[in-house]
Amino acid sequence: MIDPPLRLVTNAIDAHDRTLWRYAAALPVERPKRTLGEGMTPLVEGELDGEPVCFKLDFLLPTGSFKDRGASVLLAFLAVSGIRRVTVDSSGNAAAAFAAYAALHGVEALIFAPVGTSADKMVQARAYGAEIELIAGARETVAAAAQSAGRAPATTYASHNWHPVFVEGTKTWLLEVWEQLGRRWPAVCFMPVGGGSLLLGAHLAVQALGDDEPALVAAQPEACAPLVRAWMRPDQALEPVEAGATLAEGARIGRPPRGKLLLETLRESGGWPEAVPESLLAETTRLLWRQGLYVEPTAALGAAAYRAARRRGWTPKGPVVIALTGSGLKAGGAAVRLLEQ
Repeated sequence: MIDPPLRLVTNAIDAHDRTLWRYAAALPVERPKRTLGEGMTPLVEGELDGEPVCFKLDFLLPTGSFKDRGASVLLAFLAVSGIRRVTVDSSGNAAAAFAAYAALHGVEALIFAPVGTSADKMVQARAYGAEIELIAGARETVAAAAQSAGRAPATTYASHNWHPVFVEGTKTWLLEVWEQLGRRWPAVCFMPVGGGSLLLGAHLAVQALGDDEPALVAAQPEACAPLVRAWMRPDQALEPVEAGATLAEGARIGRPPRGKLLLETLRESGGWPEAVPESLLAETTRLLWRQGLYVEPTAALGAAAYRAARRRGWTPKGPVVIALTGSGLKAGGAAVRLLEQ
């Protein structure tokens, strides 16, 4: 993480810029000459189980996921730093985002992905011109291959799971929410968490404005919930878990690289991690579709976690914002299976 945190003076927001670059004063790189129009996704009113919530529609970003926020800022940063080739490990959404913004800035992209990754997502990355290498083994094996390739001249490993500049880009989602709610924070935010860049970005947004923080809730599938397991331990020590089968393939990370920092962020915000059963995830995904919100199952984790918390008796004390992070167009196979159940 960048230390000290980059601060944002509110009168430095460029109100005429309808992209995330309206917050360039609090980003580590100047606004590039070319963008894909990323940012300022809608915040819309909706409901879950008869209760009002707000949905942040980040699945409407240019490549179909919130990863565009971090990729756009990081690739702009690397391009002006003279990097001509990036290596990335990804199960899908980050691959597409990095490939798109690498193409925008004239940078080559080499994507390492696990064998069995959604073919739809890899096709998208290939369409942008990225080179794809599928790696057998655990996610850590895939990351190691990307790191090794990133040591070549004029090349860098640009992982969304550790690079601080990527997280600086993701903080813009909650800065937008703050503006969209009339320059105030919601009471609580629910979001999917695998590697955790969305969660860490939310914390950076609050630090940028130096204000009270909403409670942040990390939604994870029960089949792969290392933060939930650590939270339940007396010492809250994070240990890797074996990732089981889950519809939420984007959150299938049994050993998040910044796990300790994620737990600290949850504690500081007054939030918590929430485990989501597969049955509830499937039901919630279909429920969102019936509201016109065609998201992939991973993106429905936050909404499912909200429903799980309400069923336990939790009651919000103010506006609830739920991040919807990835388009259902990226997970056609999963969508067909859910519709046929």
